[in-house]
Amino acid sequence: MKTKLKYILLILVFFECKKAEKKDSYSEVRKTLEKVLENDQKYRQKAIIDWQKQGSLDKENLEIVTKIIDSLGWLGENKIGHDANLALFLVIQHAYRLETMEKYLPILKEAAKKGNAEKGQAAYLIDRVELLNNRKQIYGTQYSIRENGTAFIENLIDSANVNSRRKSMDLYPLEDYLRKIDSSNNAK
Repeated sequence: MKTKLKYILLILVFFECKKAEKKDSYSEVRKTLEKVLENDQKYRQKAIIDWQKQGSLDKENLEIVTKIIDSLGWLGENKIGHDANLALFLVIQHAYRLETMEKYLPILKEAAKKGNAEKGQAAYLIDRVELLNNRKQIYGTQYSIRENGTAFIENLIDSANVNSRRKSMDLYPLEDYLRKIDSSNNAK
């Protein structure tokens, strides 16, 4: 009995080590993506964005992120952590070329289905792609600001049912979203 118990413990320790080894195999990717996230937000966090500097960083970030996704797939938080996973989304969301967004949208959707990305992230990219293709957005994630500083949503398909679509993507109601945007704009 003791031998059997030792054998089971040895197997458990082996598998725990393998899990730790696999998680550590992404540590460099995680560190790289955490730096990418920092650079993605570097000038966007300022009251006045320096688009020339941010654009240069965005181009570098896009090159890094696309290489990672193309070689490793869309890595989930369980492998690379929250910030690194967020960097994957934000860099694709901030890509300047529609073709790039369209290329990675199906990959993001699949990642969201598998739990490797948030469904809400897929909704944001879907809406951005829809608008850039001169179609109406589905989830109401893309907003504009009026001259008085309040946010509004335009070019929205079937606005009466937008909140049920938002809920299906783990997004809170549109009215709450707009209030949050307005309050953050007023805080600046």
